[in-house]
Amino acid sequence: MIKQHSIQQVKDAVRIEEVVGEFVNLKRKGPRYLGLCPFHNEKTPSFNVSPQLGIFKCFGCGEKGDAIGFLQKHEHLSYVESIRWLAKRYGIELEEEQQSPEEQLERSEREGLGVIQQWALDWSMDQLWNTEEGRRIGLAYFQERGFSEATIREFQLGYVPERGDAFAKAALAHGFTAELLEKAGWVKRRENGTPWDFFQGRVTFPIHGLSGQPIAFGARTLKSDKKLPKYFNSPESVLYVKSRSLYGIAQAKKAIVEQAVCLLVEGYTDVISLHQAGIRNVVASSGTSLTVDQVRLIKRYAPAVTILYDGDAAGIKASLRGIDLIIAEGLSVKVVAFPDGDDPDSFARKHSSSEIAAHLTGAAKDFLVFKADLLMSEAGQDPVRKAAAIHELVESIALVPDHVLRSLYIKQCAGMLEVAEQALVSELNKVLRRAYRKHLGGDAPVVEELLEPSIAPPPRPREEETGTVPQERDLLRLLITYGQERITVPMLLEDDSTVEEELTVAELVFLSLAKDQMEPEDPLCQAIYRDYRFAHNMGEAVTPERYINSEQEDWSRFVIDLLAERHVLSPNWEAMHKIYVSRESQQLRLAVQQALNILKERRVDRMLKQQQDRLKDLTDEAEIEQVLLTIRALQAAMKDLARVTGRVVVG
Repeated sequence: MIKQHSIQQVKDAVRIEEVVGEFVNLKRKGPRYLGLCPFHNEKTPSFNVSPQLGIFKCFGCGEKGDAIGFLQKHEHLSYVESIRWLAKRYGIELEEEQQSPEEQLERSEREGLGVIQQWALDWSMDQLWNTEEGRRIGLAYFQERGFSEATIREFQLGYVPERGDAFAKAALAHGFTAELLEKAGWVKRRENGTPWDFFQGRVTFPIHGLSGQPIAFGARTLKSDKKLPKYFNSPESVLYVKSRSLYGIAQAKKAIVEQAVCLLVEGYTDVISLHQAGIRNVVASSGTSLTVDQVRLIKRYAPAVTILYDGDAAGIKASLRGIDLIIAEGLSVKVVAFPDGDDPDSFARKHSSSEIAAHLTGAAKDFLVFKADLLMSEAGQDPVRKAAAIHELVESIALVPDHVLRSLYIKQCAGMLEVAEQALVSELNKVLRRAYRKHLGGDAPVVEELLEPSIAPPPRPREEETGTVPQERDLLRLLITYGQERITVPMLLEDDSTVEEELTVAELVFLSLAKDQMEPEDPLCQAIYRDYRFAHNMGEAVTPERYINSEQEDWSRFVIDLLAERHVLSPNWEAMHKIYVSRESQQLRLAVQQALNILKERRVDRMLKQQQDRLKDLTDEAEIEQVLLTIRALQAAMKDLARVTGRVVVG
């Protein structure tokens, strides 16, 4: 774990315009920078970077954050990975917390395996390109598959010689231990302890982590002996967990983000052939059944998945479970089938890039349509098999998290299968009840999720908004932005005379709200307000960075949203046009006082309405008189506040 003072050292060194500027073309506009947002397509710049606050915000799509948040979003790094990226960028050496012996051992093993896999990758590539056997066997195989030299080098494909211990001898001579080489999956050991090459006579496909580091390998035999497994794969280790890895993710992640869809295939060569054909947003589950962790990895980059199947119907049906996993995680799913005898690899080698793209677009089917067609074609006219197919289809629809989307699927499914919609609604609710009870571990009832249109309740009339969140947000913005600024305020003495007193903005806000026993009601505003007040009372000089860089992500995003300004007055405006505009910072006391008064006015207005509503239900004369006195007092307070806010009060 990185020590906190090192993290703070990185944060202090960061200049957000430099970090963002490495990925976005920024142009200076007064005190800020503008550019085209990297998180959505736009032609007019709405992406703002504020060096003074160390934040960015897009006023088009709403994305916001600091330099760390930008790297997490744009480069899909974790928080720790972002800190390490910035530390490297600014030449800062990070200090680590002291680890337990177990943690030190695991880290040492992870680092050792990482070094081995990188060395093995370089060695196997050298064997492929620079040895007679490698070129004659390994390179010839890849070229027969139609892979270009550039593609072979990009995916760092390699070869291990047929000799039984060529790799082991070279690795041991380099200083690696046989034990660690075995954990990395490159060697096996005989009973006498001598190592032999596990991947001998095979071409290698490196599996990369998100950062591009090799973490494991797949190795294909080039022999036709059916007794030999076609592929060997690295064993799982602290570096490589198969269920959390996707082949090709390092090469594909940028294209997946740009196109907002991930193409999912089965094998290494499927990925490579499509990539070479210009289809770059493609990854493989490496021949294993799709896992929840793999789906969640995809979800970090795109909201949609298109699964590419070959023409094998049995294989397609066996893979339907993977679709259900994707649906349950809230991603949209389409499927593309290829003609009989073709898989993504062979299809890509037979067709041009435009033909492949056209097929992927034209043949794509929504998962519901695809699964319904498949199941119903198998069922034929057999009513029992047809009913079973419908039940299986409804099981998939029940996994869709979005209630409205489920309703639309039910309607579409009813039309396709020529089944009454209410019959499917009833079946869906049974599935949802079972899932709900299983989740609770008991027999608790579950509310019906779908209703017939005829008995759906009418929409509720919209109630008048009586909250004060907008006013609380504005006051909190002033407090965070100018809290430490000193202003002169007229203070009322006991003899009704006034005296000028210098206070900070924070002191004025706290005193004014405490006098009326008020504080923000919105939970987020209230939490940040109380934190600011506590820190201020403890003598801390609270700055916006306290919240912008907060580890509480909801605080950070909320405050960045408060502080980001869409339009900033140009410093050349007054000189060019001789038009002088007073800024908020120049009339700070008035701005703060106005914000306080508007908040109080809104609260009094709400209290007045509550008392007037209460009066309607009272019958006791004493209670009525008491409420009337309260209403008169509130009306008087409203008139006093209206004089300073400029609001017209009728009655």
